[in-house]
Amino acid sequence: MAYPARPLHRLTDADLQQIVTRWREDLAPRAKPPHAVEITFYPYVGINNTIRLRDGVMQVRLSDMLADAPLSVIDAVVGILLARLFRKPVPEQCTAVFRAYVRSRPVVRLAEQRRRERGFKLISGARGRCYDLEPIFHRLNQQYFAGQLLRPALTWSRRRTRRTFGHYDAAHHTIVISQTLDDPQVPPMVVEYVLYHEMLHIKHGVTHVNGRRCVHTAAFQEEERQFEHYEAASRWLCALSESLCVPRRSCSQAKLPASSTVREKASKREYKSHP
Repeated sequence: MAYPARPLHRLTDADLQQIVTRWREDLAPRAKPPHAVEITFYPYVGINNTIRLRDGVMQVRLSDMLADAPLSVIDAVVGILLARLFRKPVPEQCTAVFRAYVRSRPVVRLAEQRRRERGFKLISGARGRCYDLEPIFHRLNQQYFAGQLLRPALTWSRRRTRRTFGHYDAAHHTIVISQTLDDPQVPPMVVEYVLYHEMLHIKHGVTHVNGRRCVHTAAFQEEERQFEHYEAASRWLCALSESLCVPRRSCSQAKLPASSTVREKASKREYKSHP
């Protein structure tokens, strides 16, 4: 499903009000109508959309990146928000239309541009307590990329994590490695492997298969297996993740693997739509 880069037409406030009213009547015909409906396009960092019912006023905030979206997309987003507000099943067609739009290349490029302009990245630095990411990056760059990879910002995360041990932020060209790995019990090969994995994201970028974003392509995975200690590092990370993801009452006793081996008030409900 392709969408034009320019708008088909810009909706008026009356158009938006009509869409909200129709979805409310379809999804919750017995619900008490709100005293007023406020709809605004808000400059979120991402393509976020929210709805809340507060003191009888329904407040709908749509990402301003949707201001030029086709009518079908706005209609789908409103349907998703109202379904979640009234705790109804989200119509599958709404989800399909919204996802197809936000995953289209023009919108992905616009979203990344807005993240660069409006967002920011908290950088704690490449030098950790145990490992310095700078020399590791340069060594890996020479060994696996012939020194051709453009250096990103390198930083340790501000918090320890249990499952995600690294990520590459394309909008800010930054690699973040989990603070969990900045530990003397973590073998150097594990830190190198996670950093190498994120460096591959820089090289391979994002591709689209049948309209869906794909970051771990066959080519990506084949090159990932070329890492010298791929098998051992993968096993170590799996063991680490399992040791950290223990029941909450036992979290304080979780250890790194050995190196050798509402209730919500109706007046304050808030719901979001995500691609």
